[in-house]
Amino acid sequence: MRRFFQGLTVMFAVVGLSSAQASDDVFGHAEPSEEALRCLSEDLPVAVKVDYYYPVTLCGAFSRSTFYLSVGRSGAEISGRGNDFDDPFKLSPRKLSRAEGEDLLGRLTSAMLRGESQMSCHKGSVPYYKTVVEWACGAVETKRGIVEFTAPMCSSHEGLGTDELGTYARAIGIRDIVVKALRQAHR
Repeated sequence: MRRFFQGLTVMFAVVGLSSAQASDDVFGHAEPSEEALRCLSEDLPVAVKVDYYYPVTLCGAFSRSTFYLSVGRSGAEISGRGNDFDDPFKLSPRKLSRAEGEDLLGRLTSAMLRGESQMSCHKGSVPYYKTVVEWACGAVETKRGIVEFTAPMCSSHEGLGTDELGTYARAIGIRDIVVKALRQAHR
């Protein structure tokens, strides 16, 4: 287990994103823009970390899961852990092709840029989902970013962040992409 986390620390250090210091070093974006996310598709190597939090009680306790993706010129690697109640899992680093890594980056970028729909309940009155995405990209000039999304738990989101009424929440859409990728790689 210790080797797993040491490997992740080395991977993120290579592109300038340390799991221990990422929040202090990263430039924040209130709303991600295409410009801020462009390096994810143009400047290899890329490292992405996604933390997603699921409310476990009405008093503010959360279950946290983490996803890591690195994409370089020779391939990609995915790892993480899911602390979902129904099916917790850990994924040791798994190799992916560069094309698979770039496809996953594209889906994450699209989910972050997709416009949200107004939810039918008020964020302050109900538990909420939270997703935090951190990234670093580029070998010569490292570009970094961090963004946080929240979504109230007021409607049933069935997949990729869209509920039965067609409303979309980025916090849930990003989480769905990450969970699907981790589960597919875990098989």
